[in-house]
Amino acid sequence: MEIIKQIVAEAILELPDTANFSDIVAVLETCRQEFEDNTLVTTETKAISFLEAAKEYVGCIKDAPADLSINKAYFDGFGL
Repeated sequence: MEIIKQIVAEAILELPDTANFSDIVAVLETCRQEFEDNTLVTTETKAISFLEAAKEYVGCIKDAPADLSINKAYFDGFGL
């Protein structure tokens, strides 16, 4: 519902300052028709993990330790 509100609000805000009530009604009618015709179909994205999002970069750094988390000495000089 929030996406619909945002699309309608943006469409109304694009109207010129001289727009009247019938212009707003026309924009609302156009939005309604587009939603009913599925021309403004929005898809919800599935939440994915950071690992899934960055999978193309996993292992791309050569000569790095296999797992930085196993040796705290790798983090000397970082943070407090």
